[in-house]
Parts: sequence; structure tokens; C-alpha cells
Amino acid sequence: MDKKGVFQIDHSLKPVLAITIGDASGIGPEICLKALQDEAVYRSCKPVLIGDLNILSFYLERLKLPLQLNPITKISNAKFTPGVIDLFHLDTIDMNRFQFGEGDSMTGKAMVDYTKLAVDLAVKGEVDAVIGGPHTKSAVEKAGLFFDGYPSLIAQLTNTKEEETFLMLVSDHFRVVNVTLHVPMKRALELIKHPLIFKAIQASHHAGKMLGIHDPKIAVAGLNPHASEGGLYGVEEQCEIIPAITQAKEASMDVQGPFGSDILFAEMGHYDIYLAMYHDQAHIPMKMKAFKQISALTIGTPVLFSSIGHGSAPDIAGKGIADPSGLLKTIQLLCNVKSKKSDSYYKKTMKGV
Repeated sequence: MDKKGVFQIDHSLKPVLAITIGDASGIGPEICLKALQDEAVYRSCKPVLIGDLNILSFYLERLKLPLQLNPITKISNAKFTPGVIDLFHLDTIDMNRFQFGEGDSMTGKAMVDYTKLAVDLAVKGEVDAVIGGPHTKSAVEKAGLFFDGYPSLIAQLTNTKEEETFLMLVSDHFRVVNVTLHVPMKRALELIKHPLIFKAIQASHHAGKMLGIHDPKIAVAGLNPHASEGGLYGVEEQCEIIPAITQAKEASMDVQGPFGSDILFAEMGHYDIYLAMYHDQAHIPMKMKAFKQISALTIGTPVLFSSIGHGSAPDIAGKGIADPSGLLKTIQLLCNVKSKKSDSYYKKTMKGV
């Protein structure tokens, strides 16, 4: 990765990143170990892993990786040395019950526990950013916990209003924000209203600045075919989307639209950020353009958090063939954010969203 120029950050104060293994039954542990095997990561940041020592030791032996685990109970115990993985060990996995690719209540609850610890470290200022490993929604629900994705969980853990928290998919210069995320389509239609759309535009604007874009140019997708063609195919554009765009323009944000999503996403690259109304409208174009290179950045909370743009891939878990490039891209993204903007700027910006 280093020879290809992925990690090219040169600053003296390297950020501390907390990385969770996500659902232990998926590929999360494997891609974490493979990513932290790359010495270039340590030249860009100070990574610490959060997960289960038993699972990671099992993977190290299975994959024959030349790595050593260093269990720690506080950041000051970390070595931040290539070849030595600093690990906050949570004793969450019973190896007698564990099965690759079989997410259950045990691995679901463990994933949430890893996330809680990581976010707590960030809130206390002990780490600069958090990366959540791939999760399995059904496993969390088997544990009796409601979970509809990382953004809402991060909102709960940071006492942020969920309606002010959004997901931004990022891959190089492509960035798409979801107004609604993991809800049924019928519910999404109920939620797509002027106030929520404006908050999503506002969060997108501030996130763009956080990413180093001085004056982000935002394109807003319509909801209906051809953005309703002036009301021919629906009223949401006139009644909800256009008023939100007008309000954003009055607040000095560079926003255009609404545009028909078929044309808008077919010609991605003309704007800095694209705003989609619902899950598939955002995820389909991004995954077609850069499936393995997507980071899922939570915006609107006081903690810098990102997950990876793919799932836990239970079908290949434990086989040693998982690709860590998505995690490496996400590490790069958060290192870039921390190098472009100071902590005070980030906290001030996101607090106001």
C-alpha cells in the first residue's frame, strides 16, 4: 500500500485511532490483522484494536501472520510499534460456541460492547477517531438490542439527536450523504420532509469543510422520477426538497437541485457532495463506482467515527481471503481528516450541526 502512495501523511502528531473488530464471526478480525500488518499504517497513525484476544490469537495462528498481540488496559500502555498490535481485550467470545459466519447473540452483543468502549475512549479524548469493524445487524438483534446501523448507535452513545446524525459514503472524490438510511421505504417517504432535508444539507456542508473542502458544492437528488418535472410525478420536490434547498442557500451554502437521480448519479464528479433521499439511491451508485473502497463516515456527532463500506461477509469468514483495502482506505480517510483540521475545529463544527 505504501509503494502505491496510499499513506502519504507527514505530520509529527500522529492521531490515535481505535479500531474495533466488528462482528467476530465475520471478516472483521481478519481484515484488522491484515491491515495492521502494513507498516505504513504506523507511519500515519497510532492504531489500537478493540476486540477479543481469543479470536485474534486464533486468527494469527490460522493465517500464520508474523504479529504479536499486546493486551492493554489504557492508552499509555500501548507501544504503537509495527508487528505489535495493541489490543483492548474484552472477554466476550466463548470459543466453544463460536462458529465462522454464524453471527449470534454473543457476537452481536460483543460488537456493541467494542463500539461502546471505542466511543467512550473518543469522548474522553484518549483516541482521536474510531473505526467500527463490519457488523451483522441480525446478530445484534438476536442479543435483544435494537440496531439499525452505526450512525444511530453513535448518536445514542454521544447523546446526539438521531435526526441530526447522517451517513456519508466516501471514496476518494465521491461523497454521498443519506437523508434516510435503514428504514422501510414507506417510512423513508414519511421522513423526507423539509426540516430533515435541511439538516442533512447542513451536516453535509460542515462535513465537507471537515474534509478540507473550503466551500463544498452540494447537489441534491430528487425523490420522484425526473425530480417530478415541476409536479407532474409528485409533490415532494416542490413541498419539501426545494424549500430546504432555498433555506440552505439563504444560509450561504452552495446547494443546487433537485436533480433527477438517474442523470445526477450517472455523472458523478461535478459536485463535491451529493445528497440522496433514501438508502438505495445513495448506495447503488457508490457501490457500482467503488465497492471495495468505500468508507461510511458518521456525520453530525462530536466523535469522528467511520465504518467500512462493506458488510461482515460471513460466507468467506475464516478462509483467509478477505481483502483489507476498505479498512486501509478508511484509516487513510481519518488520518487525512485529522491532518487537515484541528480537534477544536472538528468539535466546534460538528457540535453546531
